Amino acid sequence: MKNKPKNAKLMILLIPVAVVVLFLVLRLGSGSFRSAVRIGYVGSEGRSSWSGSYRSLDGKMWKNIHPEGDMLHIRVETQSGTISIQVKDKEGNVIFSENDMGTNNFDVEVQGKVSVLIEADNHRGGFEISSEP
Repeated sequence: MKNKPKNAKLMILLIPVAVVVLFLVLRLGSGSFRSAVRIGYVGSEGRSSWSGSYRSLDGKMWKNIHPEGDMLHIRVETQSGTISIQVKDKEGNVIFSENDMGTNNFDVEVQGKVSVLIEADNHRGGFEISSEP
């Protein structure tokens, strides 16, 4: 007579549940992703805005933003290093792309949800992306 441990039955049930929860969090969750090293990072993420300041940012960060209106304001401060920002519309078309931005401000016309990709190479400074001027 085989006696299966109760833990094995529980694991069989929990694994599919965990996979579904993970999928939902990735698909519907915060709408952001990061594969970057952040040192001294202080940031804020909202539905219609994203900002951060830091001593060092190196790598990629991505976030979905739902602007309140038809304009997205992008502000970047650079003390050292480089930063690039790309904005795509909901169909995946690139509507804004700027490399090695330095310290600068940009206004981008948008319609609905956009995806923002930030790529930094040992960047020191900060950024602010918002539908508020």
